[in-house]
Amino acid sequence: MRVGISTASFFNRIATENCFATLKQMHVDTAEVLLNTFSEYEKPFVDALVQRKDDIYVHSVQALAAQFEPQLFNTNPRVRADAEAIFRKVCYAGAMLGAKFYTFHGPTRLKRRNYTFDFAKFGETVNKLCEIAESYGLRLSYENVHWTYFNYPDFFKQLKKECPSLCGTLSLSQALKSGFDVYKFLDVMEDRVSTVHLCDTVKDDTLLPGKGKFNFEKLFRELDKRNVNVHIFIEVYSKDYKDTNELKDSYDYIRKLLADVIQS
Repeated sequence: MRVGISTASFFNRIATENCFATLKQMHVDTAEVLLNTFSEYEKPFVDALVQRKDDIYVHSVQALAAQFEPQLFNTNPRVRADAEAIFRKVCYAGAMLGAKFYTFHGPTRLKRRNYTFDFAKFGETVNKLCEIAESYGLRLSYENVHWTYFNYPDFFKQLKKECPSLCGTLSLSQALKSGFDVYKFLDVMEDRVSTVHLCDTVKDDTLLPGKGKFNFEKLFRELDKRNVNVHIFIEVYSKDYKDTNELKDSYDYIRKLLADVIQS
């Protein structure tokens, strides 16, 4: 298990092309990269970004998913094809950055209603996306997010039956916002969990890890017990810290805590 920082934590604070330099200054050697918008999915931007990566290991990439990922499931073939073209661009970015996973959000829940799913049919599209990602050397890792289809544990439990290569990304804050215990999501992901996003909380407010009440030691002991090969990333909102020194302190706290758990 390695600890890093998701560049999503820098959103609206540090431009994507400057994130690697900031991580180097913080002595962070592992990252998940968020590409924020359409211009950042284009090859010239990606190729320039790669030149700035230096020796930082990029475990995974993600996009501003609501822009196009829901349309990957659209019934209109032209809409779906346009979305797939963007999806391929993000996969290319991941491949060039050396990533192993594409953190996926999928369709959004737009209405307050009960959603029912044909998992066999939905899984056909997910399997196609897995195949596309794999052609770029990536695995698709579906993240639990409270405003998407995957906001309850049984969704992944049913979907993984149809999708043998699908992985899972566990988001602590999103699990809590969905009203489910974090470990319920971990139970259904089992050995398919690839990535964990850390964010502390107090009531409905998000905080840097170590500033709230979440028991990270318990989580790390559970991950260690399950012997899963995951990478762990601090992923917070830019409002959750005053400056990068505060973010670095949280990163150091998590690294030490994980090391203590593994050595005990």
